[in-house]
Amino acid sequence: MIKQGGAYVCHCDEAEIKLQRGGEKGSSPRYRCTHASQDVETNLQKFRGMRDGKYAPLTALLRMKQDIQNPNPQMWDIAAYRIPKEQIPHFRTGTTWCIYPTYDFAHCLCDSFEGITHSLCTTEFIMSRDSYEWLNQYVIPGTPMTMTVLRKVSDIASRLVEFQPMQREFGRLNLNGTILSKRDIQDLIDNKIVRSWDDPRLFTLKAIQRRGVPPGALLSFVSELGVTTAKTFVDNKRFQQTVRRYLERTVPRLMLVLDPVALIIDDAEEEDLDIPFSPKDPKMGNHTVRLAKKVYIDRSDFRETDSKDYFRFAPGKTVGLLHMPYPVKAVSFRKDEVTGTVVEIKCTFVKEGKKPKTYIQWVPEGSPTAEVRIHTSLFKSEQPKSAPGGFMKDINPNSETIWLNAMVESGFYEVRRRAPWPEAEGEKAGEVGPESVRFQAMRVAYFVSG
Repeated sequence: MIKQGGAYVCHCDEAEIKLQRGGEKGSSPRYRCTHASQDVETNLQKFRGMRDGKYAPLTALLRMKQDIQNPNPQMWDIAAYRIPKEQIPHFRTGTTWCIYPTYDFAHCLCDSFEGITHSLCTTEFIMSRDSYEWLNQYVIPGTPMTMTVLRKVSDIASRLVEFQPMQREFGRLNLNGTILSKRDIQDLIDNKIVRSWDDPRLFTLKAIQRRGVPPGALLSFVSELGVTTAKTFVDNKRFQQTVRRYLERTVPRLMLVLDPVALIIDDAEEEDLDIPFSPKDPKMGNHTVRLAKKVYIDRSDFRETDSKDYFRFAPGKTVGLLHMPYPVKAVSFRKDEVTGTVVEIKCTFVKEGKKPKTYIQWVPEGSPTAEVRIHTSLFKSEQPKSAPGGFMKDINPNSETIWLNAMVESGFYEVRRRAPWPEAEGEKAGEVGPESVRFQAMRVAYFVSG
């Protein structure tokens, strides 16, 4: 019987360790490293040497004494501590430490220290469950074998494990039309395709949060799909649809104009309009928008020449302005002499006649201005990694459109003041940032602040 438990400092290189584990394709018998027979004091001395920088990278590592004959490779005396190839300063400890724990060593112990009952991971880690449970078992006080070497020289292992968390696996959820690999995302950042890990065009948790997707919407999406051990690919449109359904009933509505052009209503009288934040939820309340002679509409809502298949604003045509008491009819327009673009449209109220076929949004003069970014898919295909030339050749050059002089109605101030409002599931007041200032810009998209 091979004795298990404990740890030892090993000086074998990668080729030697590979032979100990059966060589190419496991064609040779497995055997334990000779360094495993060192006594505790020798291992302590060597491990302190690793900690104090006396060994060069790759010349020493601390290995756990597991079960080299176990069919699971995760039990073949895997590494607990290594000396990094490069001494990159740690964001907390700088260059104080020359060694760092491996994932396989730190994962289960940290889970236990933090009171984690169930460690949930994807199915790639199924084989890691054996080493996860094995290590927790052998560092718990009162068990036959303890990690003596680690306890004496490691601050981490000197803390006693209070209980054994359980590892459970589930199938990885993949979204079509994007990539989720950390390595691939780092390539996008390094090549300046995206700005950082929280770029709203990505699907990292930080990016999704910054895009304004509340925790409750993610919970709804996962609840719809269920949990399975099978690897699944879900259409990105389904994810977006779930988020929109959630936001539709939980966020206020405001009017926003991306490319403003002035609209002069000749016969308008100034008054305050009482507008609901949500037509579907009266409990959200109302806010006031000032109706004045000069308002702004979106340039895309006006054409210089009308046609039968065009239903928005044009000379001689009548349209409705959302929440205004009467429709308006375009009378004339004025263009910039240099650029030739329309800079002003004149109209009058139409107080009698048929109900207009189209309603467009508007904002009054003096409304807040902002830079607005609209994002679409970062990639052109549903499977970017399978695209010709790889995902870096599949980038959508129009994934971000920036409007520098957009205008939003003043109700935005109220939404920002009350955020997070309404409070989303999994979100607490005072613990969120500008991404919690969510609203639906009517006929445009859902937006967040910042």
